[in-house]
Amino acid sequence: MKLQVRHRTHYDYASPASLSNNHICLQPRDTPNQQCLNSRVDVNPEPKSIDYQQDVFGNNVLQFNLSRHHNQCEIIVTSLVETADIVSTLPESLKQADNIARIKQLKNNDALMAVECLLPSPYIQPTQTQDHYIKEIPLTTQTVIEYSNELMSHIFNTFEYQSGFSTLITPLSEIYAARKGVCQDFAHLAISVLRRQGIPARYVSGYLETLPPPGQTKLQGADASHAWFSVFDADNGWFDFDPTNNKRPDKQYITTAWGRDYGDVAPVKGVVYGGGKHSLTVEVDVNRTGNTTLSQTEPNVYARSVDKL
Repeated sequence: MKLQVRHRTHYDYASPASLSNNHICLQPRDTPNQQCLNSRVDVNPEPKSIDYQQDVFGNNVLQFNLSRHHNQCEIIVTSLVETADIVSTLPESLKQADNIARIKQLKNNDALMAVECLLPSPYIQPTQTQDHYIKEIPLTTQTVIEYSNELMSHIFNTFEYQSGFSTLITPLSEIYAARKGVCQDFAHLAISVLRRQGIPARYVSGYLETLPPPGQTKLQGADASHAWFSVFDADNGWFDFDPTNNKRPDKQYITTAWGRDYGDVAPVKGVVYGGGKHSLTVEVDVNRTGNTTLSQTEPNVYARSVDKL
């Protein structure tokens, strides 16, 4: 299935900003279940240059700076991705202790990341919150993948999704106490519980195609970024789980990037000098398409196309 995703980020500044440095992580990567056919970045006002590269995790990132006065900054990333379904049945996997022993024998990049994803990270620190939640769903005789699947369902059934409840700095203890949050919170909670018990887990960012109710028209710009978690089994590799929707990501999902936590894959981050107060608008559209090329760029917007970074 071909999905086109358009992610628009727009900043309006109360007074002119003199300089801004920007780091963008929004171009989908290739995975066993998806191929990024094309991706384009449009920036207004036009920067002198855009630096395209891959970060330490293999994610497609770009950097640019605006070195003249500007009252707004708009970044539009448009990508065409071909996705495939996953095998729905869970494979046989290893138990926690056996998994750790096997990981130590592996020397590939996946195993190296798995080792890093056993450790605390800036957004996921060990606290009593994980211990409290582990009592609700203990790791006993389950394999790594079995337990991850159970944890996904348990979070879905014991937490309420509530948009706007949390921010980037809301601690997991508040999410746990209120039993509500958003996809980012649920992914961080799952990862913290898994790491606490010696199961490598990473944070995955991307998109999910949403379909309107029968007979209704889909609202453009109403989609959103999404997040879930992935665990590493030494015999099977990385396996994704979405606790927000209690399902394993399939062909309706687009993977943008992965890292230790949200901080590694933030869609847009940077520093701005001046500008005063600012307002932020984010619009996301994910649509099925039969096209093999991206829609045309908007006029007067700087564009650079990249084909399979």
